[in-house]
Amino acid sequence: MKLRPIKAINYADLKPASFDGEKPTLQWVAPTDLLVDATYQRDLSERSVRLIRKMIESFAWNRLKPPIVVKVGAGLHIVDGQHTAIVAASIGIPQIPVFVVKAEGIDERARAFVGHNSDRVAVSSFDIYRALLASGDPDAIDVDNVCRRAGVRIRYISPSSVISEGDTAAIGRVRSLVARRGVIPARKVLQCLVKAKRAPISAVEIQAVEELVCVEQPNVDLDLLTAAIRIEGEAGVTKARAKAKAERSQAWRALLRRYVLRMNRSPA
Repeated sequence: MKLRPIKAINYADLKPASFDGEKPTLQWVAPTDLLVDATYQRDLSERSVRLIRKMIESFAWNRLKPPIVVKVGAGLHIVDGQHTAIVAASIGIPQIPVFVVKAEGIDERARAFVGHNSDRVAVSSFDIYRALLASGDPDAIDVDNVCRRAGVRIRYISPSSVISEGDTAAIGRVRSLVARRGVIPARKVLQCLVKAKRAPISAVEIQAVEELVCVEQPNVDLDLLTAAIRIEGEAGVTKARAKAKAERSQAWRALLRRYVLRMNRSPA
């Protein structure tokens, strides 16, 4: 278990805001007693509906974040957390915890809404994958096993990163590959790219090799394909992207065609 304690960060150029204001209070209320002010809160989008459906099916108390509400007259207006409240009402939960904060005017409530929805860092796909792996999720374990056996290392890659052969930031594409094709075909695809010494392995390369190995030419000579990928290298990826942009097509398809042409030019 890796534990990291919370430590203060002191910035000499910043003046910390005052925290002397009225502290929030925790209350348990019926979710159907909460109100949404349409003046500054959006109506439910298609994405919201999809999220609510997912949350209804997977609700657990350890996933619940108390909505932030403001007392306005006799009512409680939601500043943040209407999806949570809707899910609780839909499941039939009689009461949920809410944090009641002070925000007297609608302008202050609207600013609070903006703050809650902008002052946060989105959870990355890497963080989600690592959490799934730590939780014992079978699909994440399959991905981890495939990558280990293929010699692929999933990692965040910044502009200053030192990149090694087999490194990839394309976690979404790798997870999709394993889910769609299964562990053995996925390992074949990734091994081709590792043996071709690709660094880093991009999503467009994975998709191009997946289509070739798993769909178009299931009996392709993997050694010949690996050689083609290695010869094409990063220059081939760049040219495929440029051709796809000019033709308004998909880059992975252009790259696949380059691999096929390269294999056809190679001696038997």
